[in-house]
Amino acid sequence: MIFIRQGLTALLLSLSASAVTFEDLRPVLKDSCLNCHNPDKKKADLDLSTFEGIMAGGSGGEVVKAGAPDSSSLYLSVIHDDDWEAMPPKKAKLSDEKIALFKAWIADGLIESEGGSSKLRKVEFNVSAGSANKPAGLPPMPNSELKIPTPSPINPPSVNTMASSPWAPLVAISGQEEILLFNSETQNWLGALPFPEGTIHSLKFSRNGTLLLAAGGRGAHSGKVIIFDIKTGERIAEIGDEQDAVLAADLSADHRFVALGGPNKLIKIFELKTGKQLHRIKKHTDWITAISFSPTGNQLATADRNGGIHIWEGDTGAIVYSLTEHKVKVTALDWRADAKMLASAAEDGKFVLWDMTDGWPAKVVDAHVAKSQTRYTRTTGILDLRWSRNGDILTTGRDRSLKLWKADGAKLKTLPSIGTLPTSAILDSANEMILSGTLDGSLVLIPLADPAKKVSARLP
Repeated sequence: MIFIRQGLTALLLSLSASAVTFEDLRPVLKDSCLNCHNPDKKKADLDLSTFEGIMAGGSGGEVVKAGAPDSSSLYLSVIHDDDWEAMPPKKAKLSDEKIALFKAWIADGLIESEGGSSKLRKVEFNVSAGSANKPAGLPPMPNSELKIPTPSPINPPSVNTMASSPWAPLVAISGQEEILLFNSETQNWLGALPFPEGTIHSLKFSRNGTLLLAAGGRGAHSGKVIIFDIKTGERIAEIGDEQDAVLAADLSADHRFVALGGPNKLIKIFELKTGKQLHRIKKHTDWITAISFSPTGNQLATADRNGGIHIWEGDTGAIVYSLTEHKVKVTALDWRADAKMLASAAEDGKFVLWDMTDGWPAKVVDAHVAKSQTRYTRTTGILDLRWSRNGDILTTGRDRSLKLWKADGAKLKTLPSIGTLPTSAILDSANEMILSGTLDGSLVLIPLADPAKKVSARLP
């Protein structure tokens, strides 16, 4: 048995530089699966003895999806996922090395044999934001005297959420019943916008940077969305009158719609101009944790604490796609600038790049996953994800790390540890600095040109 295990390990090492093929996986299938899934005994109408049989699937449909192991029922059965029948049945789970072969074969694109073609679809990852939605003239900045921030208590609140203006050196940070405004260029505090409604759970700048959305409230009591004019600091709209805190919200690119959600599991879409509720959508099975309008058009992405993600038409409330990859709380949703791709991140430590042509998971990345082959630990999880204007992706991990990724999900770098738990992180409008809020109520500035020169300050 030791010889076999060492042989599989050697095989995995030899295949690390090349794609895994069906021929590499065939011995594992023969030993573990073909007793039930062969041409003469096709349990669930599934034959795993040939490449063609696997591609044909079974009575429940396809069993493998190229590039997406966690959306492939064959792999989920092998790892004994709770939602799927364990395979092999009534036996111990396969070794980590054998499971790794299944995962690698699916991730590499379901190649039949050496020299064969991959079934991974061709996706254009490298698209930058360009100047979409950029307003004419100077970028909007506060031009009036704002409220002086309330002095922080001895133990300042953690930073729940942050937002960066897409065009100006302006950052909004959640404080104690107020929104702190920070100039990322001069590194000076500009003032604060009061939010007496309670705890702030979501901050979003409009796509042209002229408006700021703040959502929150008091648990099991009240919730609301407030829209601020950036230049004047005035409240121009109050949306919703919820019986619980609003956990997620966003404003459509054309400023027509506001969407919100929270513990009541409902998606509500309002008309910004009148405050009238247009749609009340009951589809999610758990608390709504993330909401994001597309940067072009009015498509709306929503996610929940159970891993469910849905795409809607914002103006009609009609469903477009349901995206199934995460099995746990989705913590972030962010669209690529051309709206052709959506990124989602979750407490499983993974982020997914979704091709919005048809809702296909184009890339699944184990970004902040502290585990063996299948066992997660308490340090697993992504707390925040943001797409930068140049197409890079920034992730904030429960493992206390910040990481930058290329547009195709390839890792660029891990930033120096900030010594405490980062709860949210963003890139400034110039793509020159990362700003991270922390659990202990600090703001950390990390220049991309020299990350070692990071500085930290307590919130005012």
